[in-house]
Amino acid sequence: IEATALLSPFDPVVWERTRAERLFGFHYRIEIYTPAHKRVFGYYTLPLLIDDGLVGRVDLKNDRQNLVLRVQSAWTETDAPPETAARLASLLREIASWQGLEAVVVMPRGDLAPAVAAELGQPTLPVVQ
Repeated sequence: IEATALLSPFDPVVWERTRAERLFGFHYRIEIYTPAHKRVFGYYTLPLLIDDGLVGRVDLKNDRQNLVLRVQSAWTETDAPPETAARLASLLREIASWQGLEAVVVMPRGDLAPAVAAELGQPTLPVVQ
């Protein structure tokens, strides 16, 4: 399977959380109901599927007023392939395009954020964990 996709929290791949953890080693919890100070990955983090693995997670925000897709945070899993940042950057450009947005801006949160920012031609900022 060759694919790069962000999954909805309600996608069958991750809907049954224990199965996703058993099959992919991917512990997932949507954090919209978690108090902000207790969130680990972000408000509405989406699992990143590359080929046959769940290899990361991304918290996105559509800033319609400024026509920007904001990457609030981006994280990798331990088995993420070397091309994860490049493939995610390409997907983010596509997502921004079909939403009529003009840019993708990566915030410096998460271990994947600097590499994604670099793939998008943005300056590298210190990462906030």
